[in-house]
Amino acid sequence: MRRGALLLAVGVALFSAAVVASERIELPPGPNRDLVYARCRVCHDLQYVVDSAGITHDNWVALIQDMGRYGLRIPTDERDKIVQYLVTYLGPNPPKATPSSAPPARQAPVDGKEVYARQCTSCHQPEGAGLPKTFPPLAGNPDLFLDRLFPVYVVLNGLEGPATIKGEHYEGAMPPFDHLSDAEVAAVVGYIREAWSNDKLKPAGFADVDARAVRAARKQRMAPKDVHAYRAAHSK
Repeated sequence: MRRGALLLAVGVALFSAAVVASERIELPPGPNRDLVYARCRVCHDLQYVVDSAGITHDNWVALIQDMGRYGLRIPTDERDKIVQYLVTYLGPNPPKATPSSAPPARQAPVDGKEVYARQCTSCHQPEGAGLPKTFPPLAGNPDLFLDRLFPVYVVLNGLEGPATIKGEHYEGAMPPFDHLSDAEVAAVVGYIREAWSNDKLKPAGFADVDARAVRAARKQRMAPKDVHAYRAAHSK
């Protein structure tokens, strides 16, 4: 295993319990908030981010650079967007929240591949290969078709518990990604089920998920351990 991957695995082992045990913390709405959710919760819960609110631009930059010691690698453009969000909404002078009277804008179709690239590649890698003994692969993963909603429950609620996937044993925790919209969850689950030849695993007559199905699944709140139990109950 590469040194960076090893350090990241150590970081996950140290912080995964905190990720699962913490309440679902909601950050202030704003552009690129989703990147903070996706990148920062790889190693720790967001309470650390909330408790750091009020620090300066240079302090946020130093904090993110420090995460590199655990193997976290963020592309420069994403790092700049994350810093901009943190400084704007969790810096010394955050904007005051004001209710909007404007009607909601019509949503453009969601690109599941783009959602995956922004939210999932830190752990599962761009080609869905994961990291051995650390993050399970999505390419060739039969859990994707365990039942219609299982991947949706994983994205919305997280997952905690031991699992053997493609002959490899994994111990760890995935945080919830319930900050994603219903359309984004449906799109990314649909993309993963089609990418990397996963479509060949799809049972005949298997129904896809849409935003309406995700909206209904969101109402059934689960803890990550509950999702693990759901997986066990539906595994053959």
